[in-house]
Order: sequence, then structure tokens, then C-alpha cells
Amino acid sequence: MSANNNNSNKKLWAAVEAGGTKFRAAVFDTDLQIVAEERIPTTTPDETLGAVEAFFANNPPVASLGVASFGPLVVDRTKADYGALAATPKPHWSGAPILGRLAASLNVPSDIETDVEAAAVAEYQNGAGQGYSRVGYVTVGTGIGAAFAEDGLPYRGRDHTEMGHIPVRRVEGDTYAGRCPFHADCLEGMAAGPAIGDRWQADPSSLDDRQDVWDMEAAYLAQLVRVYAYTFAPDIVLFGGGVGTRDGMAERIAEAVHNDDAGYAVSGAPKVAAAGLGENAGLIGAALIARRLDVDGR
Repeated sequence: MSANNNNSNKKLWAAVEAGGTKFRAAVFDTDLQIVAEERIPTTTPDETLGAVEAFFANNPPVASLGVASFGPLVVDRTKADYGALAATPKPHWSGAPILGRLAASLNVPSDIETDVEAAAVAEYQNGAGQGYSRVGYVTVGTGIGAAFAEDGLPYRGRDHTEMGHIPVRRVEGDTYAGRCPFHADCLEGMAAGPAIGDRWQADPSSLDDRQDVWDMEAAYLAQLVRVYAYTFAPDIVLFGGGVGTRDGMAERIAEAVHNDDAGYAVSGAPKVAAAGLGENAGLIGAALIARRLDVDGR
């Protein structure tokens, strides 16, 4: 836990990044600087959310709360369980009322976005997406998540996007079956970190000098950029996560996009770059939700 400074006379915002491995709870000041933070292991909902509530109870009062959460998440505001997790393979967490419980506990204006939605907004506002109106954000790590934000607001349909599970064209010579428990050889099943390790029978961190590994990875991720180009038509697509931010990966994906797009996009394929906020993108995005609620009232 970071040092807890006395900011009782200054407006503060609460931010929570809810992840499958850990939760990060933080208090931000109006300069978007972290005043206090605690990292909490993701165990059971009662235990984990209880620890988050205790963290905020032991810090100065906040004006609002923003949550950036792993999914699948109920994002239809007409539903009674808005802000809860939908069915998830994460043990004990299906139906967990993340937003409802924390909003009731803190008793301040509160809202929630997926972790990648929040990261897309954070990159637009404070990261590598600055200067672009339409920003795509992709995280490639244990899974693949993707979102799109326009002018600082995430796109939201009836459900949040699940572009990590798009079907992909198999790269020539790749006989790997895929490891997504739902679709086997969707993008996540073929290109997330565990799929890399499983296919090559090695930890991805030990494969830095294997150009064939990363050329294949780029070929799969380029197909996602092509989907972005023909649907949301973003100005830029940013790659985060352990795989997405490895040295030279964005450039490799951009080259594969050039080959895959074949010049079809009217204004050309979107720019591809590495995300700029690293592991803090989701947490900063959560703080931006809190700021929006407090400043804009929406």
C-alpha cells in the first residue's frame, strides 16, 4: 500500500481496477495523481470487495467512484444487475455485483466500464491516443480484450464489444488447435499469451529471438486491426498488455496490417502503436469515470 497522505481538504476521486488476478483500489486527486493505493488479490467476491471497501473507509471521503472491470460485464443500464459480472469461468464471480456493492458502500455517484473501455479512454486523454479522435485499444496478455472510444467516450452496444473472440483466418502452416474454451481457434484462442506458450511449448519471454513466433503473432493481431478498420474506422489502434507492448511488436503488427488490408480501407489502415500508459491505463481510466461523474454529472 502506498503512503496515505492527508488530503482531507481537497476533492478526491475513487478508482477501482477489477482484475481476475488482483484488484487495485486508489484515491486520486484532481490532478489525476494517486494519493493512496492498495493491491488486493482476487479471491472471493465477499473477501475482495470487502477489502476494497475497507481501503476506502480508511481514506478521506471521495466525491465519486469509477470502476474498470474485467468481464464479461452487464452494461445494459435497463437491467437490474447493471455493473455485475455475467457468467464467467472465474470461480465464484459469476453474477458478482461489483458496481452495486461498491456504489452502496461509498454512497457517491458511481459508474463502471470494462477494463479495456476505460483504458481506451485513458489513452485518448493521457496516453498514446492524445491528438486522435477515434482510438482503438487492445490488450494482449492472458486474454485479448479490445475496445473503441470516440472523443473520450467508449462505444457501447447492448453488450460491450468482445473483439478478442472474432474468428480469424489461420496462418499458413499453423496447425495449433487453439485454446479458447468457447471457440477454440478464435483470435484469443490463437494469439493470447497462453496460446503462444502452448503452441511453442515455451514461456513467451524465452522466445524473444524467434522471429517466426512474432511474425505469426503479428499476422493474427493484424486481422483484428483489419476488423477495426472496416467497422469503427479508428485513427489509431494501440496495443497494450505483456505481448502487445513487447519491443517492436507494434511495428511488426503495422507491417502485417499493410499486407492484410491490401489497400482496401478508403482512408488507409489505422495507425498502429504501442499503448503509452502501461499497467496504469485501466486505473487511470477508472479515475476518469469518477471525474466525469463529478465534473460533468454523467
